Amino acid sequence: MEKLKLSTKIGYGTGDLASNFVFQMSVLYLMFFYTDVLGISAASAATIFLIARIWDAVNDPIMGVLMDKTKSKHGKARVYILYGSVPLAIITAAMFFTPDLGETGKIIYAGGTYIIWGMLYTMVNIPYSSLTASLTDVPQERTSLSSIRMIFMLFGVLAVSVAEPLLSAFETPAKGYFNTASLFAVLSVVFFLVCFKSTSSAKNNAKKSNEKYNLKDVFSLLSQNKQLLVITLASLIGNIAVFVRETSAIYFVSYNMGDGGLLPIFLGVVVVSMLLSNLLIPFATKKWDKKGTYIIGSVIAVIGSAVFHFLPFDNLALILIFAAISSFGIAAVSTLGWSMIADTIEYGEWKTGTRAEGISYAIYSFSQKLATAVAAGLVGFLLEFVGYVPNAIQTSTALSAILSTLTIIPIVFIILSVIVLIPYKIDKNLFAGILEDLKSKREDA
Repeated sequence: MEKLKLSTKIGYGTGDLASNFVFQMSVLYLMFFYTDVLGISAASAATIFLIARIWDAVNDPIMGVLMDKTKSKHGKARVYILYGSVPLAIITAAMFFTPDLGETGKIIYAGGTYIIWGMLYTMVNIPYSSLTASLTDVPQERTSLSSIRMIFMLFGVLAVSVAEPLLSAFETPAKGYFNTASLFAVLSVVFFLVCFKSTSSAKNNAKKSNEKYNLKDVFSLLSQNKQLLVITLASLIGNIAVFVRETSAIYFVSYNMGDGGLLPIFLGVVVVSMLLSNLLIPFATKKWDKKGTYIIGSVIAVIGSAVFHFLPFDNLALILIFAAISSFGIAAVSTLGWSMIADTIEYGEWKTGTRAEGISYAIYSFSQKLATAVAAGLVGFLLEFVGYVPNAIQTSTALSAILSTLTIIPIVFIILSVIVLIPYKIDKNLFAGILEDLKSKREDA
């Protein structure tokens, strides 16, 4: 395939902006909304996240198989972006509604809306993510696409993270969260439609999936694509670190630093640092390839987080500096996983003869959502264990636990992620050989 137009790359990136208008509302605010606004316990909230992910283990592969079998004039992926964005927006707003129910009723409502939200997010995001492989098979172009989508993702994170003044602009927190979620939900629809319009070439470029495989064949396909399993597991572990940090940021700023109003500044610095990192990642991969850049970023993240752990809570300048350093490094974990997963699709086709974009991205997408659930579960159960009390002065034990979610816990998961990544072997030379071999087989067919 030829080099992609910049307009196509930017249009593709707006899809991640749209995704993160709704996704980051769930990562940054939903746990806090459940505990401090809706009024359910941290343990109940954590349980909701974990149950939803158990269902995703079934739901996501089904969506992947369904996408691979879809035939539409809009292409097998883009049709879901077109028709799924509005229902996703509606359930996002509903997720932040505060019903007048007892505690049990609120738990049931929270669990129901969050599970439905996860299913609709799957329906839109798996097809959206699969467009990387459909738009280009050039490794550097895929890295460029992934970096651009991550830049737009970070714009989404920035927009949602600085929304704290908007949350506080209404007469009650309940109205603030509902109205803010509704606003971002509407914006997500707008940008999903921009993405849909801008990626029309994907329906022409997409290589035909093997339509003979069924859900029962999924485990066989996955077991033969070891590189897919390696990068999925490495990204799952690495993104637990990412999402633990995001989930706990509001608690750290509100209680350890003692001023929730600093949240936009704290997250703004984090996001800008990750933006800068994503601008440099395409250049870094030319020198160190994707795996090497992933490892280098992880080392930077570990060093920055280790220093952060020992900073005094009242030293805003140092906190922002080392939050930026650790975030600069950890951006590689978020970005390169999406680029590397695209390469495993050709690897899987080369090994098995079956091109299964939908199921590959379904497995990877499930790992991302599982990471958010594990992160929320870790934060929620840890807060419950150390005696966290919403809207109150916290004990030193609780403050130490909150700090650990930004430092010690992410460090452990980042190191584990790098260890798991070691067997990953798709580099530039191997991938070029795979493409040549696949081209020959297609010409002979």
